[in-house]
Amino acid sequence: MKAIGLIEVRGIVGAIEAADVALKTAQVELVSKQRVKAGITVVTFEGDVGAVKAAVEAAAAAVSRLGVLMASHVIARPDDSVEPLLSRKTNTVEIKEEKENIENKFVEKVEEKNKEEVEESSNMKEIEEEIQEINEILKVSKNKKNKNKK
Repeated sequence: MKAIGLIEVRGIVGAIEAADVALKTAQVELVSKQRVKAGITVVTFEGDVGAVKAAVEAAAAAVSRLGVLMASHVIARPDDSVEPLLSRKTNTVEIKEEKENIENKFVEKVEEKNKEEVEESSNMKEIEEEIQEINEILKVSKNKKNKNKK
């Protein structure tokens, strides 16, 4: 970790503006966006010390004009113990894997549902055929009764 930049704002609009300005200003990476409570949001960046300073200063100025800046801070070369405190965004590979898992589960459910519908349809056809056979038997039986009455 080279440097961490933190910007605390009121509301999501300020957080999005801070992230946009910071990312456009310098070569930094968006680490996370955390909603604290009461509408307070913290946006965290990472990169070279100079880039993070420039990004945080520009973002702080932009959200200050919006009137939502609460605090901003840059930590140059933070201790390794700080790492667990950062709520990192999920790795792109992990997101793709999760998406594939969800898609696979969805496909399995759809296939299972289709199989059930095919089985149900097959069962309905069998029942209809049995009903037709019973009706034919009843007709034959009724015809025999009518012939016997004559």
